[in-house]
Amino acid sequence: MKSNDSKSRKSTYNPNRTSYLSADGRFYCYEVWDPDQHRVVTQQLEVGRDLSLELTLFLDSSDRDMDLNDRYQGEFRDTLFDERSKRHQNDPGIECADDPWSAITDKAGSPEDVLCADSEPEDPMAVRVRRVIDEDCTGAQQEFFFEHFGCCTQLEEMRQAEAARTGKLPTAAAMSNRKNKIIARAAKALGVERVKRHKYPGKE
Repeated sequence: MKSNDSKSRKSTYNPNRTSYLSADGRFYCYEVWDPDQHRVVTQQLEVGRDLSLELTLFLDSSDRDMDLNDRYQGEFRDTLFDERSKRHQNDPGIECADDPWSAITDKAGSPEDVLCADSEPEDPMAVRVRRVIDEDCTGAQQEFFFEHFGCCTQLEEMRQAEAARTGKLPTAAAMSNRKNKIIARAAKALGVERVKRHKYPGKE
């Protein structure tokens, strides 16, 4: 991919996915089983020669959608329940490894009632905010939103993590600016004005 095309890249490397765009954007990679070598190997398709740029961008966007979906699902999972289920699968004979699924009591009636029940209408304001995040924010802003507001990671912790990842430590003001830009977009979609919590001296 050309240097200006690399800016439109949306996905990041995910070890749980067997296909991905290389870091330099030159190859789209697939991890496949090689029956001759009896191991998983990586096949590289060169962008512009083996794959068109349009198809590469489509695959990259599809990878990003898969990662976001996995993240959405992960945020709703019960880690304690998953750990108990894993222990039961590994050694169902031990006393502390009871199947957690057997402890769930169905208080809602028949499965038909549960599957066919009408879901509660979602708050229209939440729908508008989600649209802003999904459609108006960049991939980096979406990652910031989910990390800070979804995972409740503090800005300082995110700042230090970025420094460890990139070798550059962003300023605290830069992190606050990123957060405020997202809040401002959401506020605009809701028809309200963002509340500024700090006034600098000499400024209105």
